[in-house]
Amino acid sequence: MTSSEYKTYKNISVDIPRTLPGLKLFSEEKIQKIMLRILLVWSTKNQNIGYVQGFNDLCTPFITVFLSQYIDLDYNNLDIYDENNFQSIGQEELFEIEADSYGCFNLMMNKIKNNYLNNQPALQKMVEKLEYIIKLVDPDIIDHFEAQDIKFMQFSFRWMNCSLMREFSLKLIIRLWDTYFSEEDAFNTFHLFVCAGLLLSFSEKIKKLDFQDLMIFLQKLPTNDWNFEDIDVLLAKTYQINVLYGKLIK
Repeated sequence: MTSSEYKTYKNISVDIPRTLPGLKLFSEEKIQKIMLRILLVWSTKNQNIGYVQGFNDLCTPFITVFLSQYIDLDYNNLDIYDENNFQSIGQEELFEIEADSYGCFNLMMNKIKNNYLNNQPALQKMVEKLEYIIKLVDPDIIDHFEAQDIKFMQFSFRWMNCSLMREFSLKLIIRLWDTYFSEEDAFNTFHLFVCAGLLLSFSEKIKKLDFQDLMIFLQKLPTNDWNFEDIDVLLAKTYQINVLYGKLIK
C-alpha cells in the first residue's frame, strides 16, 4: 500500500466496528471483513473522493439482503439468526455476498459520489432545495424556523449525507431504498421529497417547540417505533408532493 492507501485502510478499520452497534450481525468477523474489502476497493478505485465517514453504514443494506439468501433473517429483529447456520456459510458463498454487495454499493455510489467532492457543494444544494420544497408546501414551518433561528443545514445535512441511515432502522432503510432503486436518480432527487415528507410528518409538533427542544427533536426524530406501514405512508406522501411540486425544483 501507498501511505495514502494505508491511511484509508486505517480509517475504514476504525469505523467498521462502530457500524450499527445495536446489531450483533455486524460484529461478526466475516461480515466486517466483507465490509472492509468493499470499502477499501471502492475508495481505491475512486481516489478523487476516497473514503468518507458514513460509507460504512451505506453498504450494510446490501450485505443484509444478499446474506439473507443463505440464512433466515427476521427483518423485524435482525439480531435473530441461527449462528450455526451463519458460521457454516462457505467461502464461495461469502465471496458471492461480497461481490453482489459491492456491485450494488458501487451502483448507488456512482449516482451520489459527486456529493462527496471537496466541501460537498452538491449536498449543500440539496439542503437548499429541501428548504424550498417545505416553503412551497408548508410555509408556516419556514416562518417558525426563522423565528427560532433554525437553519436547515443544522439538522438536514445528515439526511443528505447518510441517506437517512441515522433516522431509520436498517429494515426500513432496505424498504425505502427498494423504492429508490425503482426511481430514476432517486438518491439525488426523489430523496429530497422523502426528506420533505418526513419533516412534514411532524409539522404540527415542530410548530409548537422552541429553539432548544426543536433542535433536539429534529436531530433525533421519533422514528424508532416506525414500521413498514409508516414507510408506505411516507412514500405515498412523497409521491404526492413530488407530483404537485416536482417540476418547480431545479
